Amino acid sequence: VTLLSLVAIPATWAKDDGLLSEVVALEQTGSYREALEILASIKDQYPNNEAVFEAELRLLLLSSRLGDASNLTNELPIEHPLKQSANTAVEQALSRVVRNDKLATIYIQKRIELKDFSSAILVADRALLQFPDRHGDLFTLKGEALYKQNNLEAAEKEFMRALQIDPLNPVAKSYVNEIRTTLAAQTSTALAEWISIAKDKTGDFVVTFLALFTAFLMNSLLSPLSMRYRLARARKSFDEGNYDDFADAVERLLDQEDFKPLRQNFRLLMRKRPYEEIKSIFETHVMTEDRLPTLLRILKREHERLEAGE
Repeated sequence: VTLLSLVAIPATWAKDDGLLSEVVALEQTGSYREALEILASIKDQYPNNEAVFEAELRLLLLSSRLGDASNLTNELPIEHPLKQSANTAVEQALSRVVRNDKLATIYIQKRIELKDFSSAILVADRALLQFPDRHGDLFTLKGEALYKQNNLEAAEKEFMRALQIDPLNPVAKSYVNEIRTTLAAQTSTALAEWISIAKDKTGDFVVTFLALFTAFLMNSLLSPLSMRYRLARARKSFDEGNYDDFADAVERLLDQEDFKPLRQNFRLLMRKRPYEEIKSIFETHVMTEDRLPTLLRILKREHERLEAGE
């Protein structure tokens, strides 16, 4: 993506007593990364220098680092004399990147490859506003950027949105399964590390036992609260007609493999809506195929028990 027309070098730089002469020379040869590295040390010495700010913004735009350029501009106070022109430059650069969906997609993919996740996310958000027919692909790309940024929960939300559009999206399905596995493993690893630290510090088996007991006790106390919250959230989403959120919450509950609360809440739902209607909601809105049969079996079993007066 070429942004040279937006960021021509100001003639005033040549008179800047050599402060930015090396940066300008590198910029003119296309060595933007090296120029930014030198500029970083200059910025430490002159944090409020307008010429330094202009140079940094221009180099970021020339490097297609739109996320960093946007963040730099947002840091300026509203009353700053360069605020408006900087915003305009960033907006023009964004407009060029998202002038068509193919260019936006290529840009996002390239920035992910370069580990410039903030730019990928920024352009994905802008493209989502402009290209509703490409939402499935764009949600997937944004989810990938968030995942590689290690923002797993936000990434999962984007992948679930992609799956709502195309339940067979293999990339989104794969990432969702991986995220849920990773989050579960992180919980187990954190507990193991905590116990290991306790053992290393004292060498006392009793401490290890107490650590395990405390972890078990805390989990026993907090899990019902977490479960109650998730159930309440699922019922609230159902009552409000937010069936995608409802299905997502139910799937998360199923992962905990505690079926009794699910059965009880399915009964509550069937006292409000017919069995066939709830079944249809599950079939339409549950995105993970391997969970759907289990949910339908639980629902059918509770329906039969209600019919039998149990």
